[in-house]
Amino acid sequence: MALTAGQIVQAAHRLVAQYGVQDVSMRRVAGELGVQPGALYYHVPNKQEMLRQVAHRVLEPLREVSGEPLDLMQGLRRLILELPDGGDLILIAYSLDPELPPVPALCAALQSQGQDSRQASDGAGVLMRYALGALAVEQNARLFGRLDDETNRVYEQGLIALLDAEVKKVTHG
Repeated sequence: MALTAGQIVQAAHRLVAQYGVQDVSMRRVAGELGVQPGALYYHVPNKQEMLRQVAHRVLEPLREVSGEPLDLMQGLRRLILELPDGGDLILIAYSLDPELPPVPALCAALQSQGQDSRQASDGAGVLMRYALGALAVEQNARLFGRLDDETNRVYEQGLIALLDAEVKKVTHG
């Protein structure tokens, strides 16, 4: 059976879910698939691209959705927190691909609220950067047993404050 990019991404996703991003290497993925590491490079040029593709797989539920920005960002939180260090995975992928889901849906939602395409793109970027930072802190707090019951409320309050500022940009020029 011929090796495919889909098989590589699927194996990498399993390993990220089991061991975390830092413990996933091209060599480890190759071992999981029973092939030599060089065989992977025909399909994916490097580890970062492989992780970007894993992130797209993780965020697939947010690809073709529409909704309110707050709901989209709560969906992002849910998907990221399902993985041991999903925040790290999505941070890597977002730095390589700023159109990672849910960015297109966020842009569409912000435009439906009156923003032009530039404002919506900037607003989506602000929301993603806030969310990824907040979720990285949350995951690290969880890792060290320092998570409190207020985490989701604080995350949501930050999003609401940012969204309110975005609305003010539209209504006050």
